[in-house]
Amino acid sequence: MTMWLEQESEHYVFHYLKNSFAAQDIAEIIKTQERCFDYICRVLSVSLDDKIHYYFYDSPDAVGVEYGDNEPCNGFTRMPNKIFAVYNERVKCVGFHEDANIISYRTLCRPIKAFLREGLAMYFDKTWWGIPNTAWTKYFIDKGNNLHISQFAENNEFYKYSDRRTYPLVGAFTEYLITVFGLRKYVAFYSSGDEDLKSAFHQSFGIDLEVAEQGFINYISSLHYSPAIFKAIEEELETRGER
Repeated sequence: MTMWLEQESEHYVFHYLKNSFAAQDIAEIIKTQERCFDYICRVLSVSLDDKIHYYFYDSPDAVGVEYGDNEPCNGFTRMPNKIFAVYNERVKCVGFHEDANIISYRTLCRPIKAFLREGLAMYFDKTWWGIPNTAWTKYFIDKGNNLHISQFAENNEFYKYSDRRTYPLVGAFTEYLITVFGLRKYVAFYSSGDEDLKSAFHQSFGIDLEVAEQGFINYISSLHYSPAIFKAIEEELETRGER
């Protein structure tokens, strides 16, 4: 039986192990998550009436056991209000992502499509492994590896590809939609996107998905990043055997 230490804040209860990195950093973790919580709720104009429970483990293997499939995992949510996450010297799974999932699931809806769930969470994250979502997307477009948004409408297609390709892409696309069309229209799409995706998209934004996708590609193609950013992406991919 795991012997958890607990620390409570205004919107969270944090569970962590004695002498762990999470125990060492718990004051900063609380400050970070409370700020994330406040920002997400302000952006979405929502609130929760109970607290989110965080459980910090030392390794992805331990989180995978908690998830139930024994596959290494850095973090996941379990409804209605639990987050299981890795927090060690190298991986610190804190910030916006899992909190955005729980808050949006509880106050808007929990879409079946990963395209929508992870797009909104990555919109709040802004980065993947510290590199902007838009930089990842531009890198793949420039390399001729442009995966079309419409490919990810169904989960079996979304999960065919590495999350280093899919997560930043749907995060950048979500940011594009919210910036161009406004949050209200995006929330309508998010809440109805489990219907036929293309039909829901047109109903929410008034244009076809393919038209918006081309506008998005044009926008990404206009961005400029230093060579150091793309080198960091290549190093990340090489480290994980994906180049």
